[in-house]
Amino acid sequence: MFLKHLYKSAFVPRGITPQYTSIRSLFIASIGNPEPEYEGTRHNVGHRLMDQLINIYWKDQLEKVGEDYYRLKRTPHVVLYKSNDSFMNLQGYAIVKHYQQFRNQGSEILFLHDDVQVQLGKYQFRRPTRSHRGHNGLKSIEMYMGNAYRNIAIGIGRPQDTKLALSEYVLEKFTEKELEIIDFDVLPKCVKELETYLVGEPTPLK
Repeated sequence: MFLKHLYKSAFVPRGITPQYTSIRSLFIASIGNPEPEYEGTRHNVGHRLMDQLINIYWKDQLEKVGEDYYRLKRTPHVVLYKSNDSFMNLQGYAIVKHYQQFRNQGSEILFLHDDVQVQLGKYQFRRPTRSHRGHNGLKSIEMYMGNAYRNIAIGIGRPQDTKLALSEYVLEKFTEKELEIIDFDVLPKCVKELETYLVGEPTPLK
């Protein structure tokens, strides 16, 4: 599996330092389809970023809380959740159920997900109240909690084969070449963007 090679690679950034301290209260959730069945598919690239946050970038800074959550040791008001028990188009109910306890504590929410409107090799850090752009996971979420959320939209582009339905394309697995772009170029930038936002530094929002 390609990710195993990534874990051992000398090119993997060290991630946040022990002195890392956030000033934000944030619930970070990845959305996708259940794994391992859909692991490695384009639609699950948000889960891929979450896995790397937990297993690589922030590994030494996290502690597990119950069965579902991780939080930063020095900043327990930053919580990570991989929404892995629902299909993408049914994420709304699952997200609200898990987020509610943190929402009552004044926590913001930020989603990690794929985006066909963004080309492969790119990403966007998007501010609240922007369009879901037809993303079924976000549409489901907005049915339950509106669109007052931030999100990191990871580009997967559109199929080059115009005969391939978009619904089939997002469920295909990345090629090895695409994974190299995702793992070594895009996701490290997403992590840096996220860390910049957590410490309250200005971040260009799309």
